[in-house]
Amino acid sequence: MQKKYLLGFDVGTSESKGTLTDLEGHVLAIASAKHGIISPYPGFAEHDPIADWMSDLKKVIRELLKQINGRPEEIAAIGISTIMAAVTFVDENCEPLRNAILYGIDTRCVKQTDEINEKIGIEKMQQEFGTICTVEHFGPKILWVKENEPEIFEKTKHITFASGFLTARLTGNYYVDKYSASSALPMLDVKKQQWNDELCGMICSKELLPEIADSTYAVIGTVTAKAAEETGLARGTKVICGTTDAGAEAVSVGVVKPGDTMLMYGSTAFYIGVTGEKISGTKMWSNDYTINHQYCCTGGMATTGSLTRWIRDEMAKELLLQEETGGENAYAALFKEAEGIPVGSDGLIVLPYFQGERMPIQDPKAKGVLFGLNLQHTRGHIIHAAFEGVGYGISQNLQLFADAGIEIGRVTAVGGGTKSLQWLQIVSDICGITQEVPEVTVGASYGDALMAGLAIGTIENPDAIKNLIKIKHVVKPDMKKNKEYKKYKELYKKLYENNKEIMHQLW
Repeated sequence: MQKKYLLGFDVGTSESKGTLTDLEGHVLAIASAKHGIISPYPGFAEHDPIADWMSDLKKVIRELLKQINGRPEEIAAIGISTIMAAVTFVDENCEPLRNAILYGIDTRCVKQTDEINEKIGIEKMQQEFGTICTVEHFGPKILWVKENEPEIFEKTKHITFASGFLTARLTGNYYVDKYSASSALPMLDVKKQQWNDELCGMICSKELLPEIADSTYAVIGTVTAKAAEETGLARGTKVICGTTDAGAEAVSVGVVKPGDTMLMYGSTAFYIGVTGEKISGTKMWSNDYTINHQYCCTGGMATTGSLTRWIRDEMAKELLLQEETGGENAYAALFKEAEGIPVGSDGLIVLPYFQGERMPIQDPKAKGVLFGLNLQHTRGHIIHAAFEGVGYGISQNLQLFADAGIEIGRVTAVGGGTKSLQWLQIVSDICGITQEVPEVTVGASYGDALMAGLAIGTIENPDAIKNLIKIKHVVKPDMKKNKEYKKYKELYKKLYENNKEIMHQLW
């Protein structure tokens, strides 16, 4: 049967999404499936790999094909991305032995992280990896299971990334791409892009870890008969290695060349800046990129969109009720209240560290702060200050590029937060950057489909992807406000530094 389609599938924190395109990368159908976060204890965040990921994959494939009246046999290849550093422990049949431990929003392994940094040494970590080990990384999570659930660890035959779990279920082969493997500190030899025998010995046998593929879009196998029955895909469908969601989303909006940067506004914030060479000595993560022969610097913030959601849910319940009864969208109504609030929110500063913080402070013990409240402040001030707090954090992160001598060129903004041009304008004003918002941002699953096209040659090269992207909004900074914000950026920094010790005592 003639092949007609490329399939991309992405697992996010609270939703899975699929995209079906023609062989040249034009979108034909989009589908999604919701799932939750399992949090049995404070600081724990997990997914069930079967009930969440595999179930979502089957639902999404069925819905996509239904939309276009297509057949599984017409899908040429599938690409998969997932949340980064979600650790999955499986037996010899790729059956999960426990729930997958999610990325940096799961902070259970602070003790193991500190022990790894102490044992290897901060200076050596910076030299070898360009960063210290954090709760984002693979190694501390594995060590936590080894120390706290030894019976699970003893039964484990493979330790996979989330994307690697799904591709292994489809093909029987265990792989990870170089971009994702960069989060496997401290086991990865960054220079050689292979597992380090000595450092793996601190954590687990390297035989438990997946093979590192040469390319994110290398074909690592085809769908087995068992997987076809389980998912609804056709036996023999080509499967590429796959990657993590942020890398795939960056590809989906044409971030493919040095200087291209993606800024993702989701529940958390994440950014990827493409570089022509590997960068060391920075607080950012420096990785091989999803596009062959390119590198990137990445980082993020732990609480961005989830902070605005918290304000809506806890401080604007009547707006939610109005929305549920046919009224205005609660976010839109809430954000209107922030209109007209001046730079600095009349003396109110928000530290958005409601789930600790990732870059640049790398402090899982950091706490959220609303500082400077008075009786004249309104709910509008709080949401405006939250927008600014995220902007100050993004500014600190972008400064890391300048510190490393990296020039930022085109900045593409993606994610749910881009629905608010008000928020984007505040970030542009604070950071002094121009942001481009694509007309359509399908997301990581689209990037997965595009990379599947690169793998089988129906999409000629990465540059061809840019021709598929149309820009809807260009948000330019108000440089007068940018100067005014310098004072508040410094106060934001001092507020954390002066209260860090107290935050840690509250941990």
